[in-house]
Amino acid sequence: MLAVCCFVLAVTGTAGLAVDLVLWTIPVIGAFAIFSHRNTHLFRRPDGREVCRFEAANGLTAVRIFLVPPVLVLLNHGYIMHGAILWLIAELTDVADGFVARRFRQETDFGLMVDPVGDIMATIAVFTWLFVSGRVPSWLFALLVARYVQFFAGLAILSITGRLPKLHATLAGKTAGVVQGAIIMFILLRAALGDPQGLTMYDHILFPVLGAAFLSVIVSQTAILSLIHISEPTRL
Repeated sequence: MLAVCCFVLAVTGTAGLAVDLVLWTIPVIGAFAIFSHRNTHLFRRPDGREVCRFEAANGLTAVRIFLVPPVLVLLNHGYIMHGAILWLIAELTDVADGFVARRFRQETDFGLMVDPVGDIMATIAVFTWLFVSGRVPSWLFALLVARYVQFFAGLAILSITGRLPKLHATLAGKTAGVVQGAIIMFILLRAALGDPQGLTMYDHILFPVLGAAFLSVIVSQTAILSLIHISEPTRL
């Protein structure tokens, strides 16, 4: 699909866009393929049964990760509406992979590990573009960075101390995901329309709401880390 899209772009006179799509997307696909190949033991059910094939739920997660570079490339080249639509598709796969995994019993350790990585990649990528383009304030971007720094630092500490639990979505995380998804989509569509004054006036409401959502996740993560810290270490 990537090759077809790039060929069409090259033929229609947008070779620069086609080249950037290849240069940014192929490394991500390659890294994902290598990780999957080197961690086949993660393709197993929660009860330990191994899964021999790449199922639909994990496929949807992979699609979300593969779409992150094209979204950024489109935004940087000024195709904001196209980037917004592609980002929306990526967000919808986040809903779809969880539904498929539960509905068809396709939960795997691989999905539990990679799914949040896809969410973080998509959010960080688009939010960074919004920050660099001056569409979100620095304090809000700092909160987002603090949220994910805390998340990865906590995982690293728990892994080192032998207390690493299985990842599960929290209410704060789900709420923040819905809020940030809706607000980011609104800002992207507004940018595609040229940031009309009638829509930028909502920033004084949207930014505090999104900031509160990020703070709720930080507090939730802090509470979870504290509870795990005082509990008995788990044997991995």
